[in-house]
Amino acid sequence: MHRLPLEGIRVIDFTAVWAGPHVGQWLAVMGADVIKIESRLHPDEIRLYWNLEETGHSVGSEFAEFNFGKKDCTLNMTKPKAKEIVKELVKISDVVIENFGGPVMDRWGLGYAVLKEVNPKIIMYSSSGFGRTGPYKDYPAYAGITEGLAGLCSLNGYVGGEPLPMASLGYADITSAQHGTFAILAALYHRSKTGEGQYIDLSMTEVVSSLVFDGLMDFVMNGRIQGRQGNTDRAMSPHGCYRCAGEDQWVAIAVSNDEEWRALCEAIGSPAWANDDKFQSGFSRWKNQDELDSLIQEWTRQRSPGEVTETLQAAGVMAGPSLKTEELAEDQHLLERGFHFDVEQPGLGIWRLTALPWKLSNVPPGNYAHAPELGEHNEYVFRTLLNMSEDEVAHLEEEQVIF
Repeated sequence: MHRLPLEGIRVIDFTAVWAGPHVGQWLAVMGADVIKIESRLHPDEIRLYWNLEETGHSVGSEFAEFNFGKKDCTLNMTKPKAKEIVKELVKISDVVIENFGGPVMDRWGLGYAVLKEVNPKIIMYSSSGFGRTGPYKDYPAYAGITEGLAGLCSLNGYVGGEPLPMASLGYADITSAQHGTFAILAALYHRSKTGEGQYIDLSMTEVVSSLVFDGLMDFVMNGRIQGRQGNTDRAMSPHGCYRCAGEDQWVAIAVSNDEEWRALCEAIGSPAWANDDKFQSGFSRWKNQDELDSLIQEWTRQRSPGEVTETLQAAGVMAGPSLKTEELAEDQHLLERGFHFDVEQPGLGIWRLTALPWKLSNVPPGNYAHAPELGEHNEYVFRTLLNMSEDEVAHLEEEQVIF
């Protein structure tokens, strides 16, 4: 029987909010035994984004979206005994992940140098806004702060408008988590070849800066400063989001060459546009894009996003509806591909969450277990993994070490 790729790998997860938990989540989906460590004193703060008094549960929808597939135990890290217990867990684990805003692990006496003595093969992943070295190393940050320092905000927004982060979606969080997961997989592969552990220092700012490399290169090589350009493109035209029939209905259209342009003209019933001097070449279209966008929108406003998409895609022109979240949840293409999955969150009903955006052909679908309640797996961690007796566990609970 096929196994998940990371079965047999154990991960100790000290992460919170989005950028860190998203890493542990994907490792868990791929089969790793991911144990999230929190405490009642300091739970993952996105647990608190839900009104817990109303439900009686410690899992809200946002926490569930970033922590499904994991186990959870409670350790009060203000207690010296808790730190010793962490070391015992590290002895039987492969990876430790954290995304504290400063050197918290070092202050706890659980930095990489210490954990490497406990387990020479351990892989430690540290994610932070600016990395663990450099002038900003101790600055805490959320995604929008790192996106600004990375240069992304200066490129995002409308011409003449203010710089903008990538909406409220935590773009830096998500992209950093993807890079972090890749780095951990690379470290695991390296260890399988050499037996060596690894320390991974990831800067969210550097992740985002690596994705705006063209702006940096343009300045270094050509002295040009790229500015905000809304939905337009530096070369393609037409290129943008066009209003359609109905309230707040839009479609995205992108034309990359003359062949696609002629196909669009034929598809919308305006073949003469293809021979108009203002639109005949890619450069002339780009130079006259405001007029061109206005003409195209006259056509799109008479049709639904689906109708525009079907008409243009049939002609070989790239187009797609701009879906709202309620449409995304019921999109037939995504449902057929299994992008969403429904999970029963104990006591809270069936929730629809998003699965891995890629598929492996020869393994099971993945570990999509419900997100854990606070301390839900204390017995598994302390009794099963660490072989503690009932009396030991009861004593640690009484001392608020397990808390």
